[in-house]
Amino acid sequence: MKIQDILSVFLGLVLLLMAVLWIFTPKFAAEQLYMDFLEGYGRNTQIRDFTALFLATSIMSFISFFTKQHQWIFCTGLVYFLAAIFNITASFNHEAPIVFSALVSEIIFCSMALTSAFLYKSNKL
Repeated sequence: MKIQDILSVFLGLVLLLMAVLWIFTPKFAAEQLYMDFLEGYGRNTQIRDFTALFLATSIMSFISFFTKQHQWIFCTGLVYFLAAIFNITASFNHEAPIVFSALVSEIIFCSMALTSAFLYKSNKL
């Protein structure tokens, strides 16, 4: 198994685990991200959006592994790159505290995904 395959599968599994937590134990999943578990429509949005985020990026990681196409895992990297950017932006523009554990995770996920994408693309040249 090549490095890009290991990165894609590992990232896919981690993100799948997060999605499963949001599906079956959303209150626990929210607590792991230092979030309040919201009420009413906010709870629906919170569960829906976080489940979709983690499940979609997990699926893209696995598609990249199975197809060896760099575009899929690149999209995963792009999502976590933007999450990191907006983690910082929220702090400066909206007085929200930076969640450093989330920022570190976003940078790691982004780095893993973009490294994998680069390696998949390099192997096709």
